[in-house]
Amino acid sequence: MTSDVTLPDPEPAATAETTGSDDMEFIDPRALLADWANTNDEWVRLLVAEVIGTGRAVGAGTIEKAYQLFRQEKALDKRELPVVAQLEVEARQDESAPPLMVTRLSEVHGVNALVPGAIIEPHEGLTILYGENGTGKTGYSRILKALANSRTADTILGNIDSELAEAQSAKLEYKLGDDTHTLDWTGDRGVPPFTRISIFDSPAVTTHVDDDLDYVYTPASLALFNHVTAAIQAVAAHIDAATSALGTGSTGLLSRFQRGSSVYPLIETLGASTDLTTLKDRVQAGERADNQVDVLTQAVAALRANTIGTQIAALKAEQRVLTQASAAAQALLAFDATGYNVALVRRAQLSTDYDTFRGELFAAADLPADPDDTWGAFIEAGDTYRDHLVAIGAHDSQRCLYCRQPLQEPARDLLARYSTYLEDKISSDIHATDTTLAAYKRQAAGIPGNELLATLEQYRGGDEKPSYFAHLEAIEHARSALATSAVDSTPASTNITDALATPKRDVESALEAVEASIATLETQQQNRTQALAEKQAELLELTAAVELGKSWPLIEAQVNNAKEADRLKTLKRPLASLGRAVTELAKTASDQLINQSFDALFLEECGALRTPPLKIQFVGREGKAQRRKVMSGKHKPSKVLSEGEQKVLALADFLAEARLAGITAPVIFDDPVSSLDHRRINEVAQRIARLAEDNQVIVFTHDILFATTLLGLFEKSKRCVYFQITDEGGKGKITKATGPRWDTLSGIRARINETIQAAKQVDGEARDALIRVGYGALRSWCEVFTETELLQGVTQRYQPNVGMTRLSNINTDKLNEIIPKVTDIFEEACRYIDGHSQPLVTLGVSPTLAGLELHWADLQQLKKVNEGKG
Repeated sequence: MTSDVTLPDPEPAATAETTGSDDMEFIDPRALLADWANTNDEWVRLLVAEVIGTGRAVGAGTIEKAYQLFRQEKALDKRELPVVAQLEVEARQDESAPPLMVTRLSEVHGVNALVPGAIIEPHEGLTILYGENGTGKTGYSRILKALANSRTADTILGNIDSELAEAQSAKLEYKLGDDTHTLDWTGDRGVPPFTRISIFDSPAVTTHVDDDLDYVYTPASLALFNHVTAAIQAVAAHIDAATSALGTGSTGLLSRFQRGSSVYPLIETLGASTDLTTLKDRVQAGERADNQVDVLTQAVAALRANTIGTQIAALKAEQRVLTQASAAAQALLAFDATGYNVALVRRAQLSTDYDTFRGELFAAADLPADPDDTWGAFIEAGDTYRDHLVAIGAHDSQRCLYCRQPLQEPARDLLARYSTYLEDKISSDIHATDTTLAAYKRQAAGIPGNELLATLEQYRGGDEKPSYFAHLEAIEHARSALATSAVDSTPASTNITDALATPKRDVESALEAVEASIATLETQQQNRTQALAEKQAELLELTAAVELGKSWPLIEAQVNNAKEADRLKTLKRPLASLGRAVTELAKTASDQLINQSFDALFLEECGALRTPPLKIQFVGREGKAQRRKVMSGKHKPSKVLSEGEQKVLALADFLAEARLAGITAPVIFDDPVSSLDHRRINEVAQRIARLAEDNQVIVFTHDILFATTLLGLFEKSKRCVYFQITDEGGKGKITKATGPRWDTLSGIRARINETIQAAKQVDGEARDALIRVGYGALRSWCEVFTETELLQGVTQRYQPNVGMTRLSNINTDKLNEIIPKVTDIFEEACRYIDGHSQPLVTLGVSPTLAGLELHWADLQQLKKVNEGKG
């Protein structure tokens, strides 16, 4: 909710305090709440009745009772609680708190670098604490800010230059109504009743000018809305807790059922939508169901005993051996033993022929050794190299391939023999025969026998052997004999066919029988697997149905809980709209009780302080009253206004807020006029003075013009006390005074007379020193006389304005007579004080007591002349 109020151009300062809300129709928030509650459920009326009756937050017992009433109203539980009657509330206004007044602040320790022993006794009207920057006055203001928990309160440090830490403490004496109290403060923030204190300082300017600001003051009746909202939220929390507890369910229920049964997904998804009637139809219970479970369990166990599988595995092992034996026999029978033997004989004959040919060919060649295989390799390598040279066109037939020397006739003859050797027919036959033998050997080596050997090793030496064991031995014997002949290049047996005919036939017969047995057993096993799956599924369903009966109480409770939780969630949804309705009521009440009242007060303060025109918006969020200031509809004031204008705008906002509740506690200003010109300083001083006529006001300032202006405004009423804060002898030294040092003629006259009398009683240097002091006082008397008597205070120190109304009081007829004489004496006095340097010729001239007395007498005579008495 946002409402706008536009401030008019500033008008002359107001001269009287008003509340700004006397003509407004009073709205009692209690009546608003009661009327609203009467249109809602009984449990809501119960909460509102508690809040209106006590003015406090609803207790836990009532919250629990409201929740139970909620359940009974919504037919979740049986109705037992009595009916809550309609609410009737008599309208009334909030009672104001007793006034608070601070009477004494003392015994300050551990706050900044403040020296102990200072005492501040605030006046019930205005208290001024004046001190220059850095004298320690901020330390005292920080104590009050901490007590009030001010928006700008910061952490209070001790003496940072001291190595010893001192605990923060102070003693405050105060009156609450007619009662006197004492507080021993130890650094706490926000200590009642001091939280009612209103404090303005420079850091608060931005807060009061730019921020969306909550009100420090909230009428007690507005707090009722927050209590009702909190109570509704507490009931909602009870609903949430009950919903959570109901939705937890039995954590071990699902583990009772095996995944795969048709019941399992139904248990897995138990909830408010579960049909208990349909689910209960699946229940199997009683002795008959237990017996069926036992029968099926035994059947499944029997079917799971995999004896057929063991038999099939054993038969397949036999199948592998017999298959390999059959294949080996077939390969042995296919081996051409006669051809292999012929090739061996031919190879031996060719080797003999080759050796004879080579020896005869090179008998006359003068070779270093008989030609052998190494020599043959040498000749073949040379021929290969020659072919390479021919291929690349680099061969020279007239030179030796190795030494490159020209070939002689004997060498040519040797090369011809080499050529004949390489082209020899015997070598070609040997190569062809070797190729044939290699093929026979590969064939012999490729006949498998690993399964045969393993089986023979397994049964050899045992009593029980398979019927085909001898045939396996015969086949393996023939295989190993042929393999040995191939490796050793010895002739192979040629009666393999006769030896293996019978073993091969019997092995193949055994293989056929084994394969037939395997096929039969595999068919049986397939049927058994299907039967096992069927019985297991039947057992799974039956077991789940039996468990369903055993777990039915838990299942029924979980489903009913889920249905109740679902209903609770549905019933809880309207509670959010209840909270919003309370918020709207709070906005309506706060707008009347706070915003409209603040608007009137703010307009008054802006008129009194001449603030620039702007628009104030009242922004409501979550039932809270807030205010925002804008210029030209969208700009923050800090982006447009000067620092001084922001300061007076913040002061207007602060004062309006302080007055909103009716001021019942001290109002504190900490340097409120920094950045202000002399005209605004005077306006702020007048506004504070009017505030202090009926309230305790404490002002911290370093502005002497502001301090003297405030003192002048209270010169007649005397509702003011002044304290001087200095750093003489330590920070924060407090001295009660009548005001800033301000010389008067009577005060200076007394000092001059006392100095003259003292000088008469001494001699020498002491008299000379006193005479010079007397001339210093004489000089000050001339200045004050001129300012206050001669010129009648038209212009004065510490005053920003010229007193034109006093101009006619000046005795102009005597000015020509008085001014020259006063000037001569003033200049004579300047010669004898240390503040003025003197020419060398006059330094040795000392003043005399007679001269001082003469000059003093002349000045008193001139004062009489000015008064018309001389």
